[in-house]
Amino acid sequence: MTTNQGSLYEQFGVASTVSQQELKRAYRKLAFSYHPDRNAGNSSKMQQLNRAWFILSDPDRRFKYDQSLRRTDTSDAPQKPRPPTGVHRSAKAKWFESLRRQSTRLGLESAKSATRALATRHKCPKETYADLAESIVRGLGSDIKSKSQLARKAGSAPLDLALVVALVGIKQHCEKLLRACTAREVSQRDIREAQLLDRMWDNLAHGISRDIEMQLGGNPRVLKALTGRRV
Repeated sequence: MTTNQGSLYEQFGVASTVSQQELKRAYRKLAFSYHPDRNAGNSSKMQQLNRAWFILSDPDRRFKYDQSLRRTDTSDAPQKPRPPTGVHRSAKAKWFESLRRQSTRLGLESAKSATRALATRHKCPKETYADLAESIVRGLGSDIKSKSQLARKAGSAPLDLALVVALVGIKQHCEKLLRACTAREVSQRDIREAQLLDRMWDNLAHGISRDIEMQLGGNPRVLKALTGRRV
């Protein structure tokens, strides 16, 4: 796929061998420049960039696009052999690992902020919440492929995918806690965990649109579900 502006890589001003992180930086820079809020007359350019990023941001779509470029460039020459399947799988695995690290980092930052705020509010040591926060964050990195599918289904864009994946992880942790508490008496530890989850959600949800948050179901409000109160 090429346009009168050249290949998708040329639209971003990068080589086709560029890393995913470098490609993301190039997209962000251009998206900032051509965003309709800054340049009202450049909506078509922004749409073009988003279409290009939709293809290049996903390992499968990027691989197929790169293959189409090679076929175009070598139409009069013998077809080059397709890269081994293992190479493709490796690139995809690296992409998911990068997404896992990003979502876990965002969850950790949210957990630290929530821990400080709750310790101050309830006049207790940060350690009261720190161990619980560590357990929550550790679970955010599991089953990242499934979480990313749910995030996309909620309407996540490439730039906020890691953030929405972290919220999906928090929601799943909330559901797990609620199920556990139906089978036993709610403990003080459960209440503290619920306080953390509610505040972590609010910390992260500031970075996404209200529409996406509603697609995820909104803040589960675990504390209210367990105790009838919100603080």
